[in-house]
Amino acid sequence: MRLFAAVKRGWGVEFPISVLFEAPTLRALARLIDSRAAAPVPSAVPAAGQPATAARPAQRFTHLVPMHPGEGGPQPPFFLVAGMFGNVLNLRHLAHLLGPERPFWGLQARGLTGEAPPHVSLVEAASDMIAEMRQVHRGGPWLVGGFSGGGITAVEIAHQLRDAGETVAAVILLDTPLPRRRPLTLRDRAMIQWLELKEQGPVYPLRWAVRRARWEMARLRGHRIETPAEPAFHDAAIEAAFRAAIATYPMRVWEGPLTLFRPPLRGRWEVAPGRWISSERSYLLPDNDWTPWAPRLQVIEVPGDHDSMVLEPHVRVLAARLRRVLAAASRTGDPAAAWQEAAE
Repeated sequence: MRLFAAVKRGWGVEFPISVLFEAPTLRALARLIDSRAAAPVPSAVPAAGQPATAARPAQRFTHLVPMHPGEGGPQPPFFLVAGMFGNVLNLRHLAHLLGPERPFWGLQARGLTGEAPPHVSLVEAASDMIAEMRQVHRGGPWLVGGFSGGGITAVEIAHQLRDAGETVAAVILLDTPLPRRRPLTLRDRAMIQWLELKEQGPVYPLRWAVRRARWEMARLRGHRIETPAEPAFHDAAIEAAFRAAIATYPMRVWEGPLTLFRPPLRGRWEVAPGRWISSERSYLLPDNDWTPWAPRLQVIEVPGDHDSMVLEPHVRVLAARLRRVLAAASRTGDPAAAWQEAAE
């Protein structure tokens, strides 16, 4: 991030971090800056045997990011939507472990560098992503997925492809929650307070009051965001747009196969026998509450937690199991057969 901040200061060019997939060396990055900069980049001495006029890389897409050099091999491509903050960089380990024989395209959010406002509609975001997906893959069958909140956009992509008469052989969710989770009941909220009081003792009401006062002060300030010492690109704007989008997203039942990879359930409070609530104050459900919206849901548990499941070393297990699901979908091209084969 310091490197990209220095590039912006020096040449007025702002890139998302995912550009490192496109320009993974300093020489390639310098050529990309030179093609976009208002002021020319000082000439670099070419490497031995390399012509000084090497072709300049150019960003071709807003959303699509090739996660493999050369955009992968001959197998049907897999398209994976980034999480809530829209950046695909944390998915690089998964792309590497799935292997270069399968094209792996990340789908990042619009507005990562402020060149355009982020989408505030998941329907529109999915439509724009599909337009770019069609430029690298035509006719299906389609393999789509999403990490965390990106899985909601992936489901909308699947709906739009199916509505267009195309085959969606696999929809993959990596620990994706529903757009709107079940609200906690009054009884369960009271039980959390009782359990906290039992655990922390008489000081708990004071600690709760201090936290509440801080929250109220932040709310009255309008949730002012302090400028960080280091640049964070446009994470805050993308997060705000995403939260606005999921608040109005019209859920539809997905009748095709859907595979949910999730980490082990870890509850913070047991408010009733077998009913757990997480530290984020949401109900822990084995299916992330997707079954009413995806009757043909398959759940596969993988190690790690919500963030580390896509990072080393846990991502190795995820990659092995995801590879099997994608292979089944690629062999059959038929959603029902792929779902059944992967479940066996």
